[in-house]
Amino acid sequence: MIDSKLIDAFSAPEAAERRSAAQEIGESGDSGAADVLVAQLRKEGSRAVKEAILRGLSHIWTSNPVEAMMELLKDDDPFVRAEAADMLQRRAGDVIEGLNRLIRSDDKDLRKFAVDIMREATIGAPDALYLAALKDEDINVVITTIENIGSRRRAGLATQVLAIALENSQPMAVCASLEALAVIGNRQTLDALRTKYPNLAEVPGIYLLPFLKLLGHTAGPESIEEICRTIEEKGAFVHEAAIDALTNIALRHSVSQLNSFCEAALCGLLKPELDAVVSFHLLRLLGHFTGSSRVALVVLPYIHSPDRTLCMAAVESLANSSDPAIDAALHSLQSMESDPEIGEELEELLRRRPRWNSPPSNSPN
Repeated sequence: MIDSKLIDAFSAPEAAERRSAAQEIGESGDSGAADVLVAQLRKEGSRAVKEAILRGLSHIWTSNPVEAMMELLKDDDPFVRAEAADMLQRRAGDVIEGLNRLIRSDDKDLRKFAVDIMREATIGAPDALYLAALKDEDINVVITTIENIGSRRRAGLATQVLAIALENSQPMAVCASLEALAVIGNRQTLDALRTKYPNLAEVPGIYLLPFLKLLGHTAGPESIEEICRTIEEKGAFVHEAAIDALTNIALRHSVSQLNSFCEAALCGLLKPELDAVVSFHLLRLLGHFTGSSRVALVVLPYIHSPDRTLCMAAVESLANSSDPAIDAALHSLQSMESDPEIGEELEELLRRRPRWNSPPSNSPN
């Protein structure tokens, strides 16, 4: 039985005393501890005391009762609701039955909590729960559901998400659908979307960045030129997303050559005034194509960049080049480089280069 002095302490004016009582009750192991803590939580005004109570409840509710945790989702305090949702997420696999009720609640906040908790279900929430949430009247519940479908890679629900991307009039829902399909989609998904968006440069601005992400995850090398033309037409707005898409395509399809237009577009983009973060990712992208002397010579000056990250990116990107001018420049840099990490990268790169630059073998093998 809980010491009456601890219960009386909840009436103390000092928050520190109430907090100490909450901690002791939470650690008491008493069967009635949860009820006492919940009763205090409903009238407690101090955030510090509430935190102590919730920590105690989290410790007590390691197995049961789930229903009591769900009741906290109805609390007037957003902090309490968020903490209750967090506790339920940690036990998401045990609460599927309760989620079935929450997803049909009249309270849109409870329905959204249900979707958030579903995301963490280790055994996987049934598709029926997601399908119900996708039809919710509240757009925030729908968007959260789409995001969770993407994060959990629920490929079986791609058709429903695709329908939203094609038919929904809510821009944020369409954006969320394109993002989710970029993760779980496939070439068939892209082909279906191409009926609505046949030309990348004409995709409405709000959808352009997630559509680029979709291309990066699902398109083939044939989309590289289209992306490069979009870079030229749209400018800085698409730089980061377009470079990321091109990098993903190059990696997925082992692309090592560009046509002359794409070479010129990407090499022309690499200028001193370009944002440093974009420059870094562009240098990494160009590394796939430095087998071309034209590309390698554009990357080469960046081995002398005062920005260490750009210097490292340039050195690594020149690994695919066998141009003699590149070889000489890297040897020269090695002789004066004081940064040990860059020096090690140069040493390893140069160690391999003689094999690339050696005369072709006459052996039939």
